[in-house]
Amino acid sequence: MSVKSYTYISFPGTAKEAFEYYHSIFGGELEILTYGQFPEEMASEFPFDLNPDAVANATLVSDVISLAGGDAMDESAPGLDGTPYSLLLIAEDEAEGRHYWDAFLNTGGEVVLPLELAPWGELYGHVRDRFGISWAINVSVS
Repeated sequence: MSVKSYTYISFPGTAKEAFEYYHSIFGGELEILTYGQFPEEMASEFPFDLNPDAVANATLVSDVISLAGGDAMDESAPGLDGTPYSLLLIAEDEAEGRHYWDAFLNTGGEVVLPLELAPWGELYGHVRDRFGISWAINVSVS
């Protein structure tokens, strides 16, 4: 038996842009399926009105991350800012950790908690990307 875990995020209509953005940062294999790509007879089975451009499912798998998601089915779905979660990246060296930190900040992200030496002796910080996703970055320093 094989089990895999993905973080799944429902975006408020920005899934395609978000997944293309994460692909530019993390690389890897990106697959995006829109509702418009379903055969018409299958699309008629959905219990909601379909926007053919909306993302039904997207996956991004790289050496760093496995992420899945799509556009929320309800147009009144809340945004992603201010939620009590973050995705955690653990880097083995400072250059690697700062690479991702800078990638988020240089593309419209904002610092939530500066990346600096934490009481447990490692670099740690939070950045919120331009889609409202909070990323915690922890860097082992030796």
